[in-house]
Amino acid sequence: MVKEKDNIVELDDTDVKILKIINEDVRTSYRQISRDLDVSVGTIHNRIDKMVKTGVIKKFSPVIDHHKLGFVLTTIIGVRVKGGKLKNWEEKTFFNKNVVGIYDVTGEYDAFLIAKFRNTEELNSFIKELLKDPIIERTYTQTVLDVIKEDMGSSNIL
Repeated sequence: MVKEKDNIVELDDTDVKILKIINEDVRTSYRQISRDLDVSVGTIHNRIDKMVKTGVIKKFSPVIDHHKLGFVLTTIIGVRVKGGKLKNWEEKTFFNKNVVGIYDVTGEYDAFLIAKFRNTEELNSFIKELLKDPIIERTYTQTVLDVIKEDMGSSNIL
């Protein structure tokens, strides 16, 4: 059963098994999970509800193959932002359709973006728009040649 201690949520074996099943296919019914784990449907419902309420499960969503939608170019973009402006810039950039991840980091850059584009022209336009912003000091762009693993919603650490 889910227990919270100092905002860290502790899961038991049943919770972990439930997470692994829904991580594999979020459409798996409570009844099927119940059969697979040999526990009642009510237990499955209550445990998933508790994991949602505690924030262990943030949302239920499909894993999209961006490549099949024409977004064949993945980039990693380091961004250096003028002091004290990072949060404002991130809030604005958050809504860009090409950006699939924004990470605050340590080191030479303040943030890294993971972004997907249909082609180099779209990437070029994106970078030029970034650099028009006066609070952007510098960017560093790397193009992904091959995706070895990309599973942002995975619970493989369980």
